Amino acid sequence: MKILIIKPSSFGDIVQAAPCASALKKAYPQCSISWVVFCGWETLLELFSDVDDIISWDRRSGVKGFFDVLKKVRKTQYDLILDLQGLFRSGLLAKLAKGKVKIGAPGMKELSGFMIKEVYPGKAKINATLRNLETVNFITGQKFKPQVNISVAEDSVQRALNLLKDNGIDGDYIVLLPFARGKGKDWSVENYSVLAGLIKEKYKNTAIAVLGTQKDYGKIKSDKTVDLCGKTDIKLLAALLSKSALAIGADTGSMHLASVLNVPSIFIFGASDINETAPFIGRFSLFVNKENPKNINDISPEEIFAEVQKRIK
Repeated sequence: MKILIIKPSSFGDIVQAAPCASALKKAYPQCSISWVVFCGWETLLELFSDVDDIISWDRRSGVKGFFDVLKKVRKTQYDLILDLQGLFRSGLLAKLAKGKVKIGAPGMKELSGFMIKEVYPGKAKINATLRNLETVNFITGQKFKPQVNISVAEDSVQRALNLLKDNGIDGDYIVLLPFARGKGKDWSVENYSVLAGLIKEKYKNTAIAVLGTQKDYGKIKSDKTVDLCGKTDIKLLAALLSKSALAIGADTGSMHLASVLNVPSIFIFGASDINETAPFIGRFSLFVNKENPKNINDISPEEIFAEVQKRIK
């Protein structure tokens, strides 16, 4: 059985769609799963052992990129095609691909629902992980518990240990993942600095590493943290997370990766919809300002530190 999953982006959304691949492998152990993803996210999919083939889509090439990826997918006759993106271009790709059965997850947008069947549209606002799984539930008639089969290569772990050692970390460490895309999703750098001080005061021998992109380097100015922003790729990030004692951060793809890696995780939610984008797998705590989620900075460092003390070992 040949299956195509269309979920081109982005980091966190791909992580929350990965349980579909695991569920499909449970339902059809001999199936082969191909996944269409935007260029740049291929190494993320390589972490998920249930994905057999990765098909790159160069969205920067516009219309040409679309027809290039269409040409790739049309080389295969699929038994099942799942559009988990639910936008016009993903729906069009699914419609034009060769497949016996084509369905999309609840919540399809941009007219994509007119191109392929949207299953259970009344569930458009449920948690993203569960929403994606509804496609597998629909096809198989079974309910699957969300899980992800994920593996971190030994060479990535060794690179992570070398990076830590080069930056003075040789022992237990906590990671901070403060930087998210989207207005109102970031807890302030001042709050992270205060939190780092509270952690170091009690756990003197535990290092604190800040992770992010190159443009995030230097945003948190604290002598209590080690700034590793811009020094990791996706596989190295996964290795660093897998060996950490605790991850603390915003609603980001990196935090969702930490959660499915079963790293104890503390999510600080702001403007994003916690009911839809909250993690569903792993050992995690969720913090949100219940009176007004957009006022993320009303969540105090002391509140987060109290949870750190419960989570850290």
